[in-house]
Amino acid sequence: MSSNGETRVAIITGATTGLGAATAELFARSGYRVLATALRDDEGFIAKLQGQNLEIAFFPADLRDAQNSAKAIVERSTQLYGRIDVVVNCAARISHKPVVEVEEADWDEIFAVNLKAPFFISQSAFPHLSKTKGCIINISSTNAWRVNLRNQLYDSLKAALNHLTKGMALEFRDAGVRVNAIMPGAMRTPLIEEWLELYLGRATQSADLAGENVASTEKVASVVLGLASEQMRWINGAEIPVDGGYHLG
Repeated sequence: MSSNGETRVAIITGATTGLGAATAELFARSGYRVLATALRDDEGFIAKLQGQNLEIAFFPADLRDAQNSAKAIVERSTQLYGRIDVVVNCAARISHKPVVEVEEADWDEIFAVNLKAPFFISQSAFPHLSKTKGCIINISSTNAWRVNLRNQLYDSLKAALNHLTKGMALEFRDAGVRVNAIMPGAMRTPLIEEWLELYLGRATQSADLAGENVASTEKVASVVLGLASEQMRWINGAEIPVDGGYHLG
């Protein structure tokens, strides 16, 4: 509930798989009304949650068309729920290639989804967030602080997302809208499995994602939910690693 007793509303992108799905489910089970958006929901994940009487709606959107999709997502949320309290920018793409093989199309897709979409969704949602004194949570990565081989597009754009987070936090601060980034490390997600397949050159096995440094998506989603709470209002413009300290070495 918000401070005035109304049910809070969250927009979550990339919300049908991986961390986005875990976050959407946790927010819905915690009493939020959720607009879950992704390119598609092939597994019927959102319908399953709706079947459990959770207040969650699905809106398909292609974030490669970042600005138009952002406007449509925000418009749909306000049509359904009349307000926006939280935006979680979780959707992401990877591009795992040697520098000499990267093409402009690789840049265009990952730039649109990983950076332009969070910008334009935040821009479109800001007038509504300013009314509710809401917040934006960008899902970055510990790769914003360190690099991996053949991962320059993803790594550099996560670093850019961190910088965008701080800039928006400064610009939106006086309106009472806070903006933070959380930086997960390794997680058990389809995106990580896709990256590992490219990195290892073979299909992933359960042992590849069984280390102590690999988090469940539920653990990271709980941090997102906590950061969205009113009790965390004094946290603004932060880059928060969420990897159990494994980025330290």
